[in-house]
Amino acid sequence: MTMTPEACQFSINMLLEQETDLTGQLSTLLDNEYAAITGKDFETFEQTIRDKTLTVEQLELLEKERISLLESAGYEPGPEGILLFMQWCDPGQDITPRWEQLLTLAAKCREKNRRNRQLIDLCSRHTRETLRILRGEEAQQDIYQADGDTDGGHDRRTLARV
Repeated sequence: MTMTPEACQFSINMLLEQETDLTGQLSTLLDNEYAAITGKDFETFEQTIRDKTLTVEQLELLEKERISLLESAGYEPGPEGILLFMQWCDPGQDITPRWEQLLTLAAKCREKNRRNRQLIDLCSRHTRETLRILRGEEAQQDIYQADGDTDGGHDRRTLARV
């Protein structure tokens, strides 16, 4: 069965609406995650991770539906394919702004996720360094003094023994 442009327009519009709503929810979750990290609210952080995972899974299902819709109409699922699909099913460009909104929102989510990942990495490095000091372990990375010596004369004792 061949898809008509009208049927595809209706379907893609519904999918894009759902994807945009979920991506907006993901953006809010990423903001909540950032607040939980900076506020050291580990319970909220863990719940946000679970919510984020569910939201991403739903987005992946919608993406598969979108790809299936494009392929059923004879278009490739990549960026060029979706543009050609939009030209075919939406010559009045009524849906194109929604697609562009989704792309913009997704880019913001990628940036927020990158920001959160960097903050988590920083906290993790700090925690590992603190544990290393408490255990009295050697530094992972020696810092050389001006004379080339790596031992700055610091006593290497655990805080428990100090």
